[in-house]
Amino acid sequence: MAPSRDAPDSGLTWRMLATTVLVALVYAAAVLPAFLAGPVWGAAAAAAAVAVAVLSARAADRLALYAMDARLVASDEEPELHAVVDRLCMSSGLPKPRLAVSALDMPNAFAAGSGPGSAVVCVTDGLRARLDPAELAAVLAHEIAHVANRDVLVTAIASFPGLCAGLFLGWWTGLITGRGRYGAGRAAALLAGVVLLPLGVAAAVLYAAGTLVGLALSRHRELCADSTGAVLTGRPGDLASALGKVTDVIRDASRDDLRALRPVSGLCVVAVRGGGVAALLSSHPTLERRTERLSALSWRLESGG
Repeated sequence: MAPSRDAPDSGLTWRMLATTVLVALVYAAAVLPAFLAGPVWGAAAAAAAVAVAVLSARAADRLALYAMDARLVASDEEPELHAVVDRLCMSSGLPKPRLAVSALDMPNAFAAGSGPGSAVVCVTDGLRARLDPAELAAVLAHEIAHVANRDVLVTAIASFPGLCAGLFLGWWTGLITGRGRYGAGRAAALLAGVVLLPLGVAAAVLYAAGTLVGLALSRHRELCADSTGAVLTGRPGDLASALGKVTDVIRDASRDDLRALRPVSGLCVVAVRGGGVAALLSSHPTLERRTERLSALSWRLESGG
C-alpha cells in the first residue's frame, strides 16, 4: 500500500519551513560581526555562509557515511537488502536510493541526501544481526519514508554544522583521553588537545546550537516517517518491535560503544539519548509515544479506517 502523496502532513511542512528560517537566522547571526567590521568582510562572510549551506546540502550524506565508517554496496554484494529496498521503492513510487552498510555492531540506520534522486540509506551490521527480516524491512521503510516525506534536505542543512562539530569533538576527546595512544605519542596528543581547547569549546557550542535548531523538526519528522513507513509495509507492529529492540541495546550500551553513533544520532532511526535534560533535548520522541502511535495506526489499518 503506497502512502498518500496528495495530502502531505501540514505539521511536517510547517516545521520544515520553521527549521529553514532558524538555520538562516543562525547563519545571519554568525556573519553579523563581519558586517559590523566593514562591507568587504561582511560580503566575504555572507559568501562563506552561502557556500557552507550549499556544501551541507551536497555533502552531508558523505559526511554521515564517513562518521559511521559505512560503504556503498551494490546489488551483487547485498542482494537481499537491495531486494527489500526495490520492493519498498516500487510501493512508494520513489527512485531507488543508494544503499550503504556500516560495520558498526551498534544497531541503527539513517537516511541522508538532498532529495529523492540523491538519497542514501545506511544500515549497520548490528541492526541486521538483531532484527528479523520483517523488522529490518520496517526500519528500511522508515528511512525511505524520510525520502518520501522530503525532509532529508532540510535535515541535511540543519544538521551539517552539528555533524561537523560532533566529529571534531569525538576526535578532540580522543586526543584528551588518549584512547589508543601511549608513551611519547600520548604526551603529544594531550598537548595538541590542550592547544585546541578553544576549538573544542566552540565545537561544543555549535553542536548544542545545532541540536536546539533541529528540535523544531526532528521529533515530528520521526513520527511522520514511522507512519509513512508503516503504511508502506502495512505492518506497524514490525516497526514497533524493531524500535524496542534497538532502544534496549542502546540503553545498555557502554559509552565507548555509543560514541561512534553520537555525531549522526539525530539522523538515526533511534537516537543516542541520555537522562534528565539530555532526554528533554533528544532529537527523537520517546519509544512509548512512537509505539502508541504505531499501535493506533495498526488498529486503523486492520479496521479499514
